[in-house]
Amino acid sequence: MSWKLIHRNGESFEAAFSLLNKNDITQLRKREGWSRGIDWSDYLRNDQDFTAYRLHIMGDDQTQGLIALAVRAGFVELGFVEKAPSNKTADKAFMNAGELLFAHACLSSLESNGDGYVLLQAKSKLKDYYIDHYGMEVVSLRRNLLAIPPVESRRLIELYWNQRS
Repeated sequence: MSWKLIHRNGESFEAAFSLLNKNDITQLRKREGWSRGIDWSDYLRNDQDFTAYRLHIMGDDQTQGLIALAVRAGFVELGFVEKAPSNKTADKAFMNAGELLFAHACLSSLESNGDGYVLLQAKSKLKDYYIDHYGMEVVSLRRNLLAIPPVESRRLIELYWNQRS
């Protein structure tokens, strides 16, 4: 089974999530547009609750997005989510890279008996986007905590999870 990553020309590619490793981190150059405020190697430490994954096209080493998540009792918590620089611009290479990152967290929640709940602390400027685009619900306004509810989790998974592969 695989994810469907949709190129801007409409072509669909089989994609997968792999554990992030030290070799992958060498690709994440800040001068090429990866976030300056995050050190993904922090998620490789043994004392870390979160596990980092990278989104890539099957058979291709290029990272299309990254996600750090932790399985909790009844939900998945997101530590950080980032699309590749080529997927952040108006003429992004893959139209649904962000959706796949969140859908992976949703599937992880369902697979760990979390009913699909995914919790994240949103950056203030992205909160409204997450609510509108992903159907997230506000858990705490003061702390900018949002959650993807089970209905939205299942919708994301059904849109992009290719069960025929």
